[in-house]
Amino acid sequence: MVQIPAFETVAQAHGHTCPGIALGYKIAVVAAAWAGEKEVRIVAHTTRCPLDALKVTFDVKNHPERMDVADTNTVSFVITKPNGRKLFIDELPGTHLTSDELTRIKKKIEIGTATPGDLRRMSEIKNELFHVMQAIPDEKLFSVREE
Repeated sequence: MVQIPAFETVAQAHGHTCPGIALGYKIAVVAAAWAGEKEVRIVAHTTRCPLDALKVTFDVKNHPERMDVADTNTVSFVITKPNGRKLFIDELPGTHLTSDELTRIKKKIEIGTATPGDLRRMSEIKNELFHVMQAIPDEKLFSVREE
C-alpha cells in the first residue's frame, strides 16, 4: 500500500515550496490512491518540480528502475500497475503559475545581477503562487484517464 507522505516531507525533499511542488503533490495523491501500491512504473514527461512529488511518494530514490523520464517539458505522467492498467495524468493548458515580476527576477539571477532583495521577493512570489496552486481544484489543473 502506498503511504502518501506529508506535504512537508515532499517539500523538504524538493528543497523548497513552490507552485510546481504543490501541483506535483496533488498529482501524486491522485496517482497513489489509484495505484494502491508502490510497485508501479512511472513514465514522466518532465524534469520540472512536480516530478519530485512522485519520486518521493513512490520511493523512486531507492527504486530508480520504477521511473523513466522522457523529458518533453510537459507535466505529464503515465503510471502503470503490474497488471498493465495505466493512469494518464496531464497538466491542463494555462495552469502554469508565474508572474512578470518573477520572470524578471529569474532573468536577473541568470545574468548575475539579482540583489538580496530580488531573492527575497522571488521567495515571496513563489510562496504566494504556492498558496494559489493549493487552492485550485484538481480538475482545473490536470486531467486523469485510465486505460
